[in-house]
Amino acid sequence: MKPVYLSALTLLLAGIVSYATTKAVQPTASSSSTTKITSKKSDESVYDRVIRTGKIRCGYNTEPPMLEIDPNTGKVFGATVDMVERIGSLLSLEIEWTEQVGWSEMTAGLHANRYDLICNGKWVFAPQARGGQFTPALYYTAVHAYGRADEERFDTNLSNLNSPEYTLTSMDGEINFYISHDKFPQTKKLEYPALTSNAELILSVLNKKADATFMAAFVGNDYMDNNPGKIKQLTEQPIWVFDTALMYKTGEAKFGGILDAAIRQLHSAGFINETLDKHNVKKQETLRVGKPYEVTQ
Repeated sequence: MKPVYLSALTLLLAGIVSYATTKAVQPTASSSSTTKITSKKSDESVYDRVIRTGKIRCGYNTEPPMLEIDPNTGKVFGATVDMVERIGSLLSLEIEWTEQVGWSEMTAGLHANRYDLICNGKWVFAPQARGGQFTPALYYTAVHAYGRADEERFDTNLSNLNSPEYTLTSMDGEINFYISHDKFPQTKKLEYPALTSNAELILSVLNKKADATFMAAFVGNDYMDNNPGKIKQLTEQPIWVFDTALMYKTGEAKFGGILDAAIRQLHSAGFINETLDKHNVKKQETLRVGKPYEVTQ
């Protein structure tokens, strides 16, 4: 028979070993449970976040008359604003105008989840497709060249503009940057950062730092209406026509699906064309999306 004190010591040691083993294999609150919660947040899709919060957060930039900011209230207004707000209404989602951002920085903000949607009409061209996906076109944008009102050196197709004798001004990430490099590689370039306004580009032309720039027709014509005798449209036909759509983060097809459905409904109801007309956006500046059907008698 074993002594009583030895049995007690054996039991004590067994208990210590059992406790230590149990603690070693149990997950702690600071390890797997926390990792799981963090993983859930980082893996949340844009669609899931939008549905959970009940709102779409917008990144945007000024683009009169499509999107402007009231200097007194900070509120945004314009044709594109009305379209986006209507999309939110159709989807029962609040639209939050979260952040003003430069054109070339928009995709970075999408991928950093600072906002869910670029709520400007973005021109669909290949370099941007690497960073974002696009909804169906809201409308098509005509792009023209603009120069000083007394400009007489260029013909209407700009065949002689592609020369180091002349300078084009553009904005980083804007379409005038890509047109300048793609169609006029020999021309000297005066380039500005992303948050520069179109007015700054025009001022460079007026001050003879540059000879011409490229702008959406609605931007150029809006400037000419408010500042007569300063600049003129140099091209009779658009130098480029772009699908113009909303942009969201690459790989977010489920979110894109609800946007697509809302935009198709806006087109079917005639809302987009009515909104462009309400804001006096001319049809030769912003080309309307045609109906995909024909009614026969």
